[in-house]
Amino acid sequence: MNFSQQIKSLRAKHKITQQEMAEQLGLSRQAISNWENDRNLPDIEMLILISKHYDISLDELILGETDMTNMTKKLIDDTSKSKRVAMNLRILRVAVSLLGLGFICFLIGLFGQPSWENFMADASRISLLGGMITFVVLGVKNILELFNR
Repeated sequence: MNFSQQIKSLRAKHKITQQEMAEQLGLSRQAISNWENDRNLPDIEMLILISKHYDISLDELILGETDMTNMTKKLIDDTSKSKRVAMNLRILRVAVSLLGLGFICFLIGLFGQPSWENFMADASRISLLGGMITFVVLGVKNILELFNR
């Protein structure tokens, strides 16, 4: 709904004429008529006055209900996408940390003392395996999200 339709709808909702609206806002009837016929638009101060006087949000007044709903949906979608990206980054950090720990344990097991050898070999296998599993799970999750769109 564009602004001209929104003004007409607002007048109809409050059951007032163009003249009555003009008097309430301190304008001429022609100004209201020009808004409703898309000849011109009010300035920002007048929009704020209309919003306060008729208890309507500026978003709803300027954009209309359907556009505001679409904007709200877009904001919600963008927020959920941001949360998913943030979660994927956290999972990726864990995977990289596990792979790094596995590699360090592998190197220590390779060049370390013989008594640590079995411990480090096991630790490196576990860390490397954990890191690889995390990467695979994250990859499968992202692939499934692509197919579900």
